[in-house]
Amino acid sequence: MNVTQEAIDTIEEVARVTLGWPRHRRWESTDKDARFKSLFGASSTIVAEIWHRIEETVAAEDPNAERKHLLWALVFLKVYATSEEVHCAIVGWPHVQTFRKYSWYFIEKIFDLQDDVIVWKNRFNGQPDLENILFDCMISVDCVDCPCSEPFPAVKSIYSKKFNGPGIKYEVGICIKTGHIVWINGPFPAGNSEVTIFRNGLLLQLAYPWELVECDTGLRGCDRARIPDQAMTRGEGKQKSVVRGRHEIINGKLKVFNVLVAYFHHHAGRDRDVMLNKHGLCFGAVTVITQLKIASGEIPFDVEYDVHYS
Repeated sequence: MNVTQEAIDTIEEVARVTLGWPRHRRWESTDKDARFKSLFGASSTIVAEIWHRIEETVAAEDPNAERKHLLWALVFLKVYATSEEVHCAIVGWPHVQTFRKYSWYFIEKIFDLQDDVIVWKNRFNGQPDLENILFDCMISVDCVDCPCSEPFPAVKSIYSKKFNGPGIKYEVGICIKTGHIVWINGPFPAGNSEVTIFRNGLLLQLAYPWELVECDTGLRGCDRARIPDQAMTRGEGKQKSVVRGRHEIINGKLKVFNVLVAYFHHHAGRDRDVMLNKHGLCFGAVTVITQLKIASGEIPFDVEYDVHYS
């Protein structure tokens, strides 16, 4: 991380003021960190890191944008209530339009960090010798469905079997060696199959002929994809299972943010392309935050993986 303790303390003080923390209650308590994460989805260290990365750009674009507005965006992503009045109540009752303006502005700024934070070439981190690898997997891949609101009846193209209703789908790739997020692709209407998304996206990014991906049965029959029953031994099958399990845990870390769990209602029923675009901004921002958390040490666990397909 590139932030000082002073920067972290500043973020915490801005949060205390923004939340209108009562003077008769101690802010510096044992549950402060848990409280901070429950409202903003990340620790004060991660929030300070985000501000450090975007501060120069923000200052050049909008001198009126402040740290508190970044916290508004995080409340929006973490809480995502059905009414923006709820968000405004949490952060000191700004005008709804002002809250909306700065929340979306900072969501876009976080989204724009993707190229620096989610790096495809990092799938090779921790691999000592790429020259002598024969048909191995560098990443695990899975699709995430998020619910959204649509007029009844929902059309087939946006129907998700996971919710038995409308949804939005993303493809996520995680480095097996490090547990870091190295790939996201989307948004797609949830009716798109995982096979179609993989063949038109991630498959084209596999730079070496020996590169494969670990996955679940959703990619059965896909070239370069290895599903659970493609294991040489029982031990390898167990390792593959643990890799997929860790992937599901990281998917769960994404869904700590309620914007990916609640039915997304922004522009639903009015302009689907706008809705998909706005949800894509939210998903990208959440993924950036989650990857920063993982890079700071919040990795669920390391995995033992020595599976070869040669």
